[in-house]
Amino acid sequence: MKIGMTRRMSIRKVRARSRERGRTKPRKTFTLSPESVALLEELSAQRNSRRGQESVSAVLDDLLIALRREKTQETEERIGKYYDERSEELREEEIAWGEFAMAEFAADEMNKARR
Repeated sequence: MKIGMTRRMSIRKVRARSRERGRTKPRKTFTLSPESVALLEELSAQRNSRRGQESVSAVLDDLLIALRREKTQETEERIGKYYDERSEELREEEIAWGEFAMAEFAADEMNKARR
């Protein structure tokens, strides 16, 4: 009985941990240059987690996530720059279109309420 209880508790812990980690990651295979493999292994050796050295997959995943964040930030900066550098005429035109759209939205809502 004690063995069964312990096993059940350990299965619950494993399931809870896997839920904490999120979705199951798909397994992929890539062909990399020897230099890239060496770099990933070096970075892996430099990084330690609670369970010891981080895997090469975890290092690669972190690099890709950092690259995605960098690209997102660059995109947001370009969008911000566009809006900051608009001419006053374009800003006024966009305000007028916004006011027109809000008036149309309000009219549409009133028509729906009447039905």
